[in-house]
Amino acid sequence: MSRIAVLLAPCLLLGCPAPAPREVPSATPIAEQGRDSELLQRTVDSNVRAAMAARDIPGTAVAVVRGDRIVLATGYGEANRERNEPVTPDTRFQIASLTKPFTATAVMLLVRDEKLKLDDRVAAYLPWLPPVYDSVTVHDLLTHTSGIRRDLRTTNNDDMSADEFRSRLQTAPPSFRRATSFEYANTGYIVLGMLIETVSGQSYEEFLMPRIFQPAGMLKTRYLVRPDSSPGVAVGYEPVDGVQQRAPYFSGGFAAGGLSSSVRDLARFAIALHRGSLLSPALLQRMWTPGILSDGRQIIAFGDSTRSYGYGWEVRNARGRRFVTHGGGLSGFSSIFNRFDDGTTIIVLSNSKIGDDRTGHAEAIARAIANGVLGPP
Repeated sequence: MSRIAVLLAPCLLLGCPAPAPREVPSATPIAEQGRDSELLQRTVDSNVRAAMAARDIPGTAVAVVRGDRIVLATGYGEANRERNEPVTPDTRFQIASLTKPFTATAVMLLVRDEKLKLDDRVAAYLPWLPPVYDSVTVHDLLTHTSGIRRDLRTTNNDDMSADEFRSRLQTAPPSFRRATSFEYANTGYIVLGMLIETVSGQSYEEFLMPRIFQPAGMLKTRYLVRPDSSPGVAVGYEPVDGVQQRAPYFSGGFAAGGLSSSVRDLARFAIALHRGSLLSPALLQRMWTPGILSDGRQIIAFGDSTRSYGYGWEVRNARGRRFVTHGGGLSGFSSIFNRFDDGTTIIVLSNSKIGDDRTGHAEAIARAIANGVLGPP
């Protein structure tokens, strides 16, 4: 049986009001040196401190990667205010929907191993799927074009068992006919996690550990880590009446959002992608190619013509550059991973979130860093 717990709400971006500024604790940098590291550190410091003060963010971790080199990995503020524990590059944060690129990578590994095909019907492997989804393919789930109901939760932090998930899916009507539209669906990525487990004969975590985490050197990345389990694990916060309080725990939604990681580990993931040590350049390019609907139109993601979606990655154009990205947000956490076509990657993890502003904190910080590192749009 899958180790599924829950679903993660759709990744809605930006739009949150800024709380009153507060003093931001000192950064705790652990940077890998490069010839421009001092200038980069100053640029990142000024932008991160300003964003944290404006948004009352308790803690943030940032990494900048250029090609196959980590040029900066640093932490700011507090991972746990009650223990006065500082954020470091190795602090583990819940990364929420930033889990999806890992799920998609796992699927592509099975495709590479000829255990799956992208046009395979998912019901051929998971016969319990409702008949209405009988024609849905692996490709459809990866691109959020399956029409499967986007979210089966009844409350924001609704953790459900695998049996309960399957039961709710039986009665949830589709949102649209497959391949005719885009709707970001955590439900679809949970089904992909179950597919990975069925095809591989391993649990989701057992498959990812030797196939992705260990080869990439991701020593801190794990599945279902509670935020108060041990030192080095960030606690999530949300403002209540203007005061930051511990956010209620939500596991994140299995293969849709259940991973925890550090910026150093995510930087190593970026390097593994750049080197092609996990997937070939051809398979990566397939993941980073915008999907096409049944009528020939390119996917437009989130109603924005500058945004599309491939396999587990959003494909965007901004600042005159193309980049692939994914963010995530759940109770007390927001994250973003931006990889530009020139090989520059900016990663931000935060232990704060405001209401339905899923990735706004991390997104705002990453945008500020990009302005400093890549130049203004």
